[in-house]
Amino acid sequence: MKKTLPFLLSAALLAGCSASTPSTDTEPEKEEETAAETQEETQEEVQTVGVYTIYNATGEGVTDLYLYPTGSSDKGENYAAGGHGFGDAHAKVLQYDAADDPSVALTLEFTTSSGYTGKFETLHIETAPITLIAEDAKTGSTEIAFAASSATYNIFNVTGEKVTDLYLYRTGSSDKGENLIGDAAEDGGNQTISFDKVPEFLLDDAGNMGAFTIEFTTESGYTGKFETLSYENAPIMLIAADAMTGSSQIAFGVPSN
Repeated sequence: MKKTLPFLLSAALLAGCSASTPSTDTEPEKEEETAAETQEETQEEVQTVGVYTIYNATGEGVTDLYLYPTGSSDKGENYAAGGHGFGDAHAKVLQYDAADDPSVALTLEFTTSSGYTGKFETLHIETAPITLIAEDAKTGSTEIAFAASSATYNIFNVTGEKVTDLYLYRTGSSDKGENLIGDAAEDGGNQTISFDKVPEFLLDDAGNMGAFTIEFTTESGYTGKFETLSYENAPIMLIAADAMTGSSQIAFGVPSN
């Protein structure tokens, strides 16, 4: 019994130590799973399509506008050519798919109608507003600013009657949005519609911006529409049918009296 007791005590102590020591067999597996999940989350957060809302604040029309990989000899498409043009105070959305290389640096280059050229060569894949600025508006060495520009439409009612409905929406959209009529409701009245940046309802599902439609209806049921409005600063007169000089029911300008 004297020999057996120490042996039993030693065995009990060993068993207790084994029971109190947690197993670490599964810890490496958990660490691998956590690392894999973190890597997947990081990969999901990488932006692969650059979306840039370009505002023209140069004070003149832009004849050439390119977005291409920095250092490339191929500038690709001229986004200011043809179509609706890219006049002063206009805006448009450019996209660049960089799925093959999200770290690529891009060059944004533009030329105005007077021959002034601006270039920015370290653009990242991101979602950003970019304003093209005039030479005398530069505060640094670059010809662009990472900021949005505003658009204001000064609406004058010269239809000769009350305007009950006024809409501004993306051309081709079935959703006209909110009725924006205000102080221009009464004949001779006027109001302003302003945006600090391009509003979401003027973009399509892909984030692209085309021409806008301004549409109005008078109390007598007469409807006027202009479908190629740009994001810009412009005075607009809603005119009567007998005042039309062409096919448009609006005129750009302010009333003479």
